[in-house]
Amino acid sequence: MMPAAKKARAKAAPAKRKPRSKNAALANPAVVKAEAGLKKVEALVASERKALAEAKTKIETARAKAKKTARAADKNAVKRAVAAAEKVNAKLKAARAKVAASKADLANIKAVARIKASETAITQKVAERSMALSKKADADLEKAVKLFEQRFKKKRAAANKAKLALIEKKLLAKHKLAVKQLNAKISGAKKAAAKKAPAKKVAAKSAAAPAAAKKVAAKKAAVKAPAKKVAAKKPAAKKVAAKKAPAAKKPRAKRAPAKAAAAPTASPVATSTEPTSN
Repeated sequence: MMPAAKKARAKAAPAKRKPRSKNAALANPAVVKAEAGLKKVEALVASERKALAEAKTKIETARAKAKKTARAADKNAVKRAVAAAEKVNAKLKAARAKVAASKADLANIKAVARIKASETAITQKVAERSMALSKKADADLEKAVKLFEQRFKKKRAAANKAKLALIEKKLLAKHKLAVKQLNAKISGAKKAAAKKAPAKKVAAKSAAAPAAAKKVAAKKAAVKAPAKKVAAKKPAAKKVAAKKAPAAKKPRAKRAPAKAAAAPTASPVATSTEPTSN
């Protein structure tokens, strides 16, 4: 388990940056040119040193010969060798001065090159960091927008829920009031209809009463019609009785007025039925 964890950490560790080259300023063309000039001057100094050494050797040789021979020509040769050595020494000094000047110039040029390289590195680093920060800002903005969107939706959903609850409460109150009013109207209409129902029944009964009276009158008329016929037939009976009266006995003649009295009683019934028939 431990080696696997170490490997995972090693993989997860960010890659190390490559160290910057210390001689990054040496790539500047001015530095390259100055270094080339310094090398030439140093080569000249080396040749002048060699020439001076040879001139010193010639001086020593000429002096040794002049001591042995003591001739004027050998003494002049010593003087010429010393003069030549002095010339070489002067050239060597000049070459050394050039080397010092070249080294100073090279140092200055390198310093300027380092400054420029540092400025370039700073500009490049700022550009890289600016790009990285811009990417990070975009990523952070996206996260912030998502978080704000979630919070906003949650907050707005709660506010909408409260508003809907209030609206529903108001609408339900209006609905209950309307239902109460409608129920009151319906109950009032039912009471009015209940009050009107007996009057309608009375009116129907009163309307049905004449019809029943007419039916009764019709029945009475139908009953009285045979009575009329009977009443109409009774005069003939009177005639028959009148014809038979002389032959009848005296006691029977006394009953005839009773029959005649019955006739007048039937006639009022007949007269009373006439208006009903009309």
